[in-house]
Amino acid sequence: MTKQEALALLGVNGVELAGLLGIEPSAVYQWPEKKIPLAREYQIRDLANGREPIKHQTVKA
Repeated sequence: MTKQEALALLGVNGVELAGLLGIEPSAVYQWPEKKIPLAREYQIRDLANGREPIKHQTVKA
């Protein structure tokens, strides 16, 4: 999936997509244009299908 396909699929811009994924907008803008990271693609497909994407959870000591 390209970055443009991801944005179009959800009808959002990069900042909005970052918010949906729980990441910083700068991370989205660093993705390659031709192929986004596979884990992010799965999260975006979950969002497109109306499911909550899996998010990384930090463990507090």
